[in-house]
Amino acid sequence: MNPIQKLAKNIASFFGSQIISYIIGFVFTVYLVRYLGVENYGVLSFALALTNILLILADFGLNTLMTREVARDKSLTQKYLNHIFSVKILQVSILVSLVILFVKLVGYPEQTVFVLYFMMLYLVFSTLSGIFPALFQAYEKLEYQSIAVVLNSLLMLIGVFILINYNCGLLMFTFLYAIVSSLVLIYYLFIAMSRFKFPKPSLTFDWVFWKVTIKTAAQFGLIGVFSTLYVTIDSVMLSFMQGNEAVGLYNAAYRIVLLLLFIPGAINVAIFPLMSRLYGSSRKSLEIITEKYFKSMILLGIPIGVAFTVLSNQIIILIFGKAFMESAPALQILIWGTVFTFGNAAFVQLFQSINKQIITTKITFIGMIVNIALNLLLIPKFSYIAASFNTLITEFIVFAMVLYLASRLGYINNGKILIQDTLKIILSSLIMGIFIFIFKDLNLFILILTSILLYIILLFVFKGINDEDINIIKNIIK
Repeated sequence: MNPIQKLAKNIASFFGSQIISYIIGFVFTVYLVRYLGVENYGVLSFALALTNILLILADFGLNTLMTREVARDKSLTQKYLNHIFSVKILQVSILVSLVILFVKLVGYPEQTVFVLYFMMLYLVFSTLSGIFPALFQAYEKLEYQSIAVVLNSLLMLIGVFILINYNCGLLMFTFLYAIVSSLVLIYYLFIAMSRFKFPKPSLTFDWVFWKVTIKTAAQFGLIGVFSTLYVTIDSVMLSFMQGNEAVGLYNAAYRIVLLLLFIPGAINVAIFPLMSRLYGSSRKSLEIITEKYFKSMILLGIPIGVAFTVLSNQIIILIFGKAFMESAPALQILIWGTVFTFGNAAFVQLFQSINKQIITTKITFIGMIVNIALNLLLIPKFSYIAASFNTLITEFIVFAMVLYLASRLGYINNGKILIQDTLKIILSSLIMGIFIFIFKDLNLFILILTSILLYIILLFVFKGINDEDINIIKNIIK
């Protein structure tokens, strides 16, 4: 199996599991949102947003560093496993203690307090679980992580249906997250010890190694902290400034957008070890794979942006019902932030692979500051619509900086060709968008299929897909 085929296998495996997972997640989220209503869903969204921030802090780049280093040298596996397990135990303990103290000082309602406490269990189990997919990624064995992704969603689906059937309240739905995360951790431990023959992780203290590891990992960790903050801080700030109803309306649209991010996310997981190995061994290959990754993301991202803009009302009503109709404008705005996120993906992975993660750290810090400043300025007056625009502006700024710096480093040598291809993709997407607008009253499923077919035909007509792209596809299929 050649490297392209191996990469394609890993992408297909994880991509497939993500699709299944998100379909299942989509189903239980719809039932969950409709069952809880705007107010309770707002409380749950706030707790999840806060916990997602804490998950980034609990890891703080350790998983990414371990993946990169073990991908380059498998003999470091046990050393990194023990030390990173130990550091994570320490970090998550500190975070849980701080949250308990924070909850007591703020004086939240009793229900919100218990929701946050249950989420702390979810935080602990998820933090420890994250160690193992990072190792599987380094070994380029993504099938085990793929199974875990589907398992997590299936357990959530079953749990949601059971709790709805027994007419349970918000607290039990929150506790479900903790139960499911604990079962996923047990699965990872079983696979790590039975299939990979890794010894059980043990507490290890080596201050010299910790110091170097934490310092390097912090550069990755800060990327996660800053990007997560400017993505999730909207919900937290909306909760304080506008109340839970605004949080619920904003997150209904944002949930749809997050579903789409599995596309670059799945590719990132598969491509990161390969790009890390190519660094220092084949710069030309690294340049090619980066440019092809970027092109594939805009091939997907731009038509998605156009389609969701035209069909936002139908999508919101179909998924969440008319009660969330006011979320449609937020979806129209947020979807274009997602398009820029698609475009960022290739170059963010590039910087992390070539030991230039500090560039991404600085860029995401700027993005976070811009987003928070805009939220403070505009949310009090324009509520969740402002939060949506602020996310779009932030993603555009990040995209522009990432593209500029990748070019400065010499990893975009075919800029003129990429611009020409992008213009062809935009033209094809706009024509597709006009088609969707004219026939938007058709059955949604039929409209989507015909629009995809039209877009592909237009790409070939305008030569948005060239012979080199076709040869790569043929090479994967062989």
